[in-house]
Amino acid sequence: MANISRKDTKLHSETLNIEDSYTNIRENADLVYSEWRNPIRPRIDVAIDTSSLANGALAIKRELVKLVAERNAVLDVSQNHGYGMQWLNPLVTITWPDGTSIVYGPVKLGNIPDIIDEAINRSGAALHLGIGLLSGDHSSLVNLREHTFFKNEPGERRLIKRIGFTNPDSIDHYIGTRGWSSFARILYRGMTPDDVRQELLDGGLGGRGGGGFPAGMKWNFLAGASDSEHYMVCNADEGDPGAWVNRVILEGDPHLLLEGMAIAAYATGSQRGFIYIRDEYPLGVERVRNAIKQAEEKGLLGSNILGSQFSFQLEVVRGAGSYVCGEETGLLSSIQGQRGQPRIRPPFPAQAGVFMKPSNVNNVETFSHVPLVLQNGSSWYKEYGTEAMRGTRLFSFSGDIPYTGFMELPFGTPMKDVLESCGGVNPGEKLVAIQSGGPLGSLVPASALPNLTLENSSFVPYDAMMGSGGIVWVSDRTHLIILNEYISEFVEEESCGRCTTCHGGNQRMTEIFRRIMAGNGRREDEFNLKMIDDTLQHSNCVHGQFSPKPMRNLLQHFRHEYDALVVDRKDSTLTIPAMTQFRITNTADRRIEDAVTICPVNAFRGEVGNRSIDDEACIRCGACTEIAPNAIVRESRVDTAQSII
Repeated sequence: MANISRKDTKLHSETLNIEDSYTNIRENADLVYSEWRNPIRPRIDVAIDTSSLANGALAIKRELVKLVAERNAVLDVSQNHGYGMQWLNPLVTITWPDGTSIVYGPVKLGNIPDIIDEAINRSGAALHLGIGLLSGDHSSLVNLREHTFFKNEPGERRLIKRIGFTNPDSIDHYIGTRGWSSFARILYRGMTPDDVRQELLDGGLGGRGGGGFPAGMKWNFLAGASDSEHYMVCNADEGDPGAWVNRVILEGDPHLLLEGMAIAAYATGSQRGFIYIRDEYPLGVERVRNAIKQAEEKGLLGSNILGSQFSFQLEVVRGAGSYVCGEETGLLSSIQGQRGQPRIRPPFPAQAGVFMKPSNVNNVETFSHVPLVLQNGSSWYKEYGTEAMRGTRLFSFSGDIPYTGFMELPFGTPMKDVLESCGGVNPGEKLVAIQSGGPLGSLVPASALPNLTLENSSFVPYDAMMGSGGIVWVSDRTHLIILNEYISEFVEEESCGRCTTCHGGNQRMTEIFRRIMAGNGRREDEFNLKMIDDTLQHSNCVHGQFSPKPMRNLLQHFRHEYDALVVDRKDSTLTIPAMTQFRITNTADRRIEDAVTICPVNAFRGEVGNRSIDDEACIRCGACTEIAPNAIVRESRVDTAQSII
């Protein structure tokens, strides 16, 4: 018989202890989750996330609890996270003891009695609100997955498979759906940090912050750093208007993020980590902090995790609302309690990060993919995506479309198919542009749609970028000069102010756009805008360097709109106040007096039956045309519609 050293015996004993510890946790969680999926009495789950809260979900839940108590109804009220169909908020899900779950929405306060009756009796009282099945069968409803909105998603969701099927505040629900198993298996199987990093490299997991840099390679940089004190940092400072993909995970499956960070810490020799969450995500902060507390109580975070020699402490840092802290070095400065200003690089974070110690920064979605790769293998992960960009990612879709929400899509999905699944553009409107990547992103013309896929390379020919997951569809109801003015004002306001190149340059760009919108465009404006673009490339960080990109795209792809406004003084959208006026076309219409009553600036003149509108007093709010659409019109101003000679 071979001799077994004391060291080997000790390692074997530790391995068994780790496996037993996780098995005990898993068995209890399996029981808890099984009872959730097949409750002993009906349960109504209200979708509680930021989007649903904005649509009154909290009031729905309060009223549900109140009526259930008043009626002494034999059912429970709980919560989940919305499935992605955010144009239908507020949403509720009813789950019966046989495991059947049906989603209903949008639910109003007056619908709650019907929802309760449906939960108790399955009488069809709320069938008119039924959207689809999460599980089970119904004679009149199909599975939610068959909705056109999800037609481009994989057969089964991967990253967000728990969304809608669990209570985000329950660690048992996470563990009962194979959660924390990847991390535990690494510990009790004795997988080396090198092996973990190599698995990530083999799977081709790229960063989901927009750049796509290989996560495994980034971890290699930290693992090889000379200092023994390493830090793991999560960038959850998602600040792009129109993007909320990180928020979905923070609020809907926070333990997935924690497990991914724990694996990353093990793979890089880090014993402490920070999750930097933007101040505007209070629910995300609450749920992640709760998840950390629960993981510590289960022995999955903290000292000697699951009885092993590995320790990892996690802490949430709440941002103060600065957009520029989305840049990783600005974020690191903020964690240290300093002003959130991006640093000059080198040194890079892997050499001098938080507290000037070696650090790694990845975003929420990058970390959240890690347990999936380790659990299912690199080959499984590469089943979706393209050669250059592997796997799936979350995208949020908003703008001038009927169906706003989020999806998990494979890289390489055609953008025209995505627009179809969003219901196309709103009825009566025409797609003009696709705004991707946030304020530092791009404006791509609608003519590019047949050539675009959800992959970085397809955006490059248009001097554009796909960005970090937020896609905004822009119709002909929005003038792109207005959009550019909004973006330039945003990036000026959010500049850290350290380099005048960025702050001053964006001030000048905003001023030019505002003057153009006031009807005072000049021929030299194009030259000045291009000069500002060239100057901004010398900014200290990407905030300044990328800030003129939408303006550059405007001049590249939408020259006709720019020239129409600057040269011809015409606004085809009739949305720029200085270019439009309101005129009464039918003085006999009785609704004119209703418009007179609600005018906020008393711009109407004359007597009843002989009204006119004072153009200088009018603020172009448009309220009068909504009240009297057959009598008052918005039209181009005659005095400004004069071409530059």
